[in-house]
Amino acid sequence: MKKLSRPRLALASIAVALAVVMPLVTQAGVGTIGSSGATAKEQAIRLGSACRRVWIVGDSLTIGSAAKIRSQLTAIDVENIVDGVNGRRVSATAPGLLSGVIAARTIRATNGEADCWVVALGTNDLSNGVTTSAKSKAAISEMMAEIPTPARVWWVNVDFHAVEGSTVDYPAATQTFNTALAQRDASDARFTVIDWYALAEGHREWFVDAVHVTNAGHSARASLIVDSLRRSSGR
Repeated sequence: MKKLSRPRLALASIAVALAVVMPLVTQAGVGTIGSSGATAKEQAIRLGSACRRVWIVGDSLTIGSAAKIRSQLTAIDVENIVDGVNGRRVSATAPGLLSGVIAARTIRATNGEADCWVVALGTNDLSNGVTTSAKSKAAISEMMAEIPTPARVWWVNVDFHAVEGSTVDYPAATQTFNTALAQRDASDARFTVIDWYALAEGHREWFVDAVHVTNAGHSARASLIVDSLRRSSGR
């Protein structure tokens, strides 16, 4: 068999690579690699199908935004469950409804699988000792293990301001947890961060304490979540 010269061999390799990548790009509706540096394959996984069923697991901030989230998702014909509980955190060892892992497990057992999940947890994890990078990553992995592939996951990051007299440096813990989320986003094609921190920090007038927000804040949070799902799923 005649060997290809190096220039021809390189062109042949590029042609093969394009033949593999292009179907993924076409299916996903993505023509170029995104600004985040995601490959075409990663974008195809993220954008390849619409979110027709969305299950949301969160804490008290989710309770405040729940009605608006349900209304907005229903308006675009998305079946949804919005499950928020005061004080909820990730850990499976948390009692009863306070465990995000158990909540996700229960929702799946009762309602079946979703195309897309939103996890809005982390604030109460900071209050329960999740203040290091290792613990943050472990909490995120624990929750992700409860959500089977190929379901995609959006995780709302946290914004916890300083609490006078507390032994916990909440602003530092916030940065640590959010960094762990960002690192997961960069390494896991089915994972996307919803940047509540950036939005909320631009509206400090929303906060009624270190964590909780006004009705205006809840409304903005609901729209942020729904818009993130809609943009990423082509709806």
